[in-house]
Amino acid sequence: MRDVDSAGRTLLHYAALNDDTAQVVQLLAGGADPNAPDKQGFTPLHMAAQEGSLVAARALLEGGARVDDVNAFGNTPLLVAVFNSRGRGDLIALLRSRGADPLHVNKSKQTPAGLAKLIGNFDVARFFRDLPDRSAP
Repeated sequence: MRDVDSAGRTLLHYAALNDDTAQVVQLLAGGADPNAPDKQGFTPLHMAAQEGSLVAARALLEGGARVDDVNAFGNTPLLVAVFNSRGRGDLIALLRSRGADPLHVNKSKQTPAGLAKLIGNFDVARFFRDLPDRSAP
């Protein structure tokens, strides 16, 4: 079950992107790899994080998805979730609760916690209040 399209994405990538939890569960039960990267390194969990697909993300994590896989840009699913949060933090909370690294540095020298602060959205930044403030010299 590794049929891929021209972008290197599997059916599991698209099920995660569309928050189609029933299909995510079915594909995982059929042997789909929850950590299969596309050509840019995006795993199904990255796709779920991009679209805020909370229930699909939970199913992927329960199915063995690694929480801190890195794509070609150095982004983990947590960084993708922060960037695409649109003020919603439920997926950020889920990823943090599963051990996602809030201080992982991507290729743009940005961390999930730093990006949350940079975008200035309290609803997102509150998920990183437990971290020390490193903005002071």
